[in-house]
Amino acid sequence: MNDATLQELWTIKDGIAKEHAYDLDKLVHYLKEKYQLNVEAELSHVPPSRESESARRLRLQIPEKYDQA
Repeated sequence: MNDATLQELWTIKDGIAKEHAYDLDKLVHYLKEKYQLNVEAELSHVPPSRESESARRLRLQIPEKYDQA
């Protein structure tokens, strides 16, 4: 690979896979947690609305089992 950006991305990807013992289930769980943290970080910059919790879940498609409440 000649492109430094692609090389760095592959290195990061390989590192994350290695950290999770190349186990697909562990990797998917890790990525879902990271996604959830990013969604929550984005929402923390938005003023709270009057929408219900169920409407928020539906809009964001967040499974209940990933809530940290």
